[in-house]
Formats: sequence, C-alpha cells, structure tokens
Amino acid sequence: MNITLQKTDELNAVITVNIKKEDVAENVEKALRDYKRKAQVPGFRPGMVPMGLVKKMYGDALMAEELNKKISESLNDYLSNEKLNILGDPLPSNDQQTIDFNTSDDYNFLFDVAMSPEFEIKLSKRDKINYYKIDVTAEMLDKQIDHLRQRFGNFAEAEKVSDNSMLRGCLTEADEEFNPIENGVHKHDANMYVGTVKDDEIKQQFLTMQIDGNLGFNLRKAFPNDTELSSLLGIDKKELAKMGDNFRFTLEAIRDFNQAELNPEFFEKVTQNPEITTEEAFRAHVKTDIEASLVGESDYRFKIDAKNKILSKLSLPLPEDFLKRWLLYANKELTQEQLDRDFSSFADDLRWTLIVNKILKENAIEIQHEDLLAQAKNEMLNQFRQYGINQIPDETLEKYGNEMLQREKDAKRIYEFVTEQKALEFIKSAVKLEENLVSTEEFDKLFA
Repeated sequence: MNITLQKTDELNAVITVNIKKEDVAENVEKALRDYKRKAQVPGFRPGMVPMGLVKKMYGDALMAEELNKKISESLNDYLSNEKLNILGDPLPSNDQQTIDFNTSDDYNFLFDVAMSPEFEIKLSKRDKINYYKIDVTAEMLDKQIDHLRQRFGNFAEAEKVSDNSMLRGCLTEADEEFNPIENGVHKHDANMYVGTVKDDEIKQQFLTMQIDGNLGFNLRKAFPNDTELSSLLGIDKKELAKMGDNFRFTLEAIRDFNQAELNPEFFEKVTQNPEITTEEAFRAHVKTDIEASLVGESDYRFKIDAKNKILSKLSLPLPEDFLKRWLLYANKELTQEQLDRDFSSFADDLRWTLIVNKILKENAIEIQHEDLLAQAKNEMLNQFRQYGINQIPDETLEKYGNEMLQREKDAKRIYEFVTEQKALEFIKSAVKLEENLVSTEEFDKLFA
C-alpha cells in the first residue's frame, strides 16, 4: 500500500491511496469463511455452501467493504502523521476511475482535499479598532434600583383594595345567580392579584370589595388563560372544561405589595456587603454591576469590528469550489439555494476560525481545563440568576460546570467560545483600542 499527495494549486490537492489486492486478501478470506458458515442458500445445509458460490455471491461486496475500511484507516493515519492542515474532509475525486475487482489486483483511490491557506497576521498599535462602552445613565441606574426594590419587596396587610393588592379568600363555583352549587369546584385559600385581572369591569368590582364581602363574577373573563386558572384553582387543566364560568369569591385578607425601602438592610441583601450602608455607596455598587453586565455587549461589538478589520487586512483566499462540494456532501439537508445564499457568511466564519487558531498557535496561548470550567460555571451562575438566585456556593457551580463539560455538544461550544475570547484578548493588547462612550441608542444603531 502506498499514499501520495499531489497539489493541483496552492489550496487544492489530490491524495492517491494505492492498495493491492494482497493488502486486504486475508481479511476478505476471513469474512468469506464467516459468510460460508452463516449463509442460508436454498438447496444447501447451513455451513455447507461451496466456497466458490459464496465468493460469487458476496465476494465483490466484501472486497469493497474491506477496501473501505483500509482506505479510511490509512487516510486518517496519513493525515495525522503528515500533520496536514486540511479544511473539511477528503472527498472522493471526480477523476476517480471505475474499479473492476475481476480484472485488476492493483487499485488506486483518489481523494480531493482542501489545504488551509498559509498566511501571517501582523498586528500593531498602528491598527486601530473601536471599542464601544455603553454609558450608564442616571435613568438606567434608577430603573435598575427600582427593579431591585421590586424584587426584594414584600406583601403587607392592607385595609383597602388597590391594583397592587393580593386578595386571599374562598372561590366557589356558582350558578347564574352566583349561588354556590353542590359538588362544584371550591378553592379555600385562593390568591388573586388584582393587577392581573384581564376584564376591566370585574377589576373595578374587586377594587370596591371589603373584608368578608362577597363578589359573583365570570372567572374565565377575569383570567382567560388556562394555565393561570389551573394554578389559581389548584386543579388539572383537563378539569377546567368540566366547570362553569361563574364563581363566588369571599374576601378574607388584603395584602399590598410594597417595594423594599432604601436602607442598610436592603443594601446588604442586594450587595452581600455589610459595609455598604449609604444610598450613595449603593448606587455606585449598582452602577458598577450594570457596567460589568454591559461588557459582554461591548466585547461582542468589538469581535465584529475586529473580525471585519482583520479579514479586510488579510484578504484570505479559500478553496471555495471544494468547500461548496464538501458542505453539500456533509449536510444532506442543505439545498443548493441555501448554499448559494449563505456561503459568503460561512466562508468569513471559516476565515475567522483560521485566524483565531493562528493567533493562539503563534503566541503559545493554551486553553486549560480551568478556563473551560470557569466559563461553564459562569453560564450556570447566569442560569441561576434568571430565577432570582444570586448567591450560589462555588462547589455547586463547579459540580454543575463539570457536568456541563461532560456533554459533548456543550463542551465543544464552550471550547470554541473560550478559544475565541483568548484570541480577542490578544488582539486587544496588540492593537490600539479607540474607546468610545456611547448611549444605549447609539450602541443599538451600530447594528442597524
């Protein structure tokens, strides 16, 4: 067996895998013997089928199978040993000749491969790239503090019903006269938030209620969403179809929602820092948090600008014909129309991946497990924060982070993200950053 590579141009090459019949003869004979033992052919007992007949029936198919195995193993070993930097996977060549196993004992298999382009990345302080920081305005700060006060607020007993009231009482299915019906749906400790009542007329009736008062109303008009109704009544959605629309409500308690007060106790709950005791210090802390949360958006914009800057500077060529063939071959659901529409974007993403990998390799930047785990932990923390949980023990985050890295799809995504971030950090240090402080509106216009 022999493997050779011949370049057709700077970006394309043909690999020829030469295999002789004797290279796979032993495996083919073994496979034929296995078939002979198992083959069920009319007129012959199991295991007694003549070898000549077995060869005639299965010989070519088994030869093709063994050749495919040999080719696959040989190609993988060759690419690894020669350290060839190829794009995509080898494809059967369009110049491949038909092979007749009966007339030849020497076979040549041709594969087209695409070579990664050779290029240099030269970055210096003469290269200027914009870095946009979003200005945290007083309005943004007030809005965030208001959100935090809302989040850390609580319900307190009240004497009068308002839009912010939570009403507790008995809900009982009723007839057209709003009298309770026998064996109807009954919820003893029903809790209804006035602000979520959808029908304005019914909402006004709730606003006039007093403790121990009764109100007959159309429950489905007040809460037309089945999910809300199911939760309110504590019954399965399937049971909702069996009940009527009319209900009677007896008010037992009124509680109003109050925002958290701006005091040291609230400041510590939010910041987990007992030393923040003044509103001025609290506002400074919240502003810092907002600025930190906006860094991701600034970095995302920087990535776009850095990518465009470096791509335009390099004009990196790609073996486009091969890549289009490979994309159609590797993605069976991809249509020619989709390929034509999206290829330019794919090509630029591929160029950017080559650039990122080149930066890491040339500057000996390594991706450690700790880097991947840190990103996984950060993603887990953000997931918890979506549910209002901010303080998570590090050992818990590490446990979930390691579990995430065990999932192949997540591990690949995180590795690609961390790799790109490492490259971007290098770019930031190598070029001159033109920092621009912009408003949220101005930042959004950058994507228009």
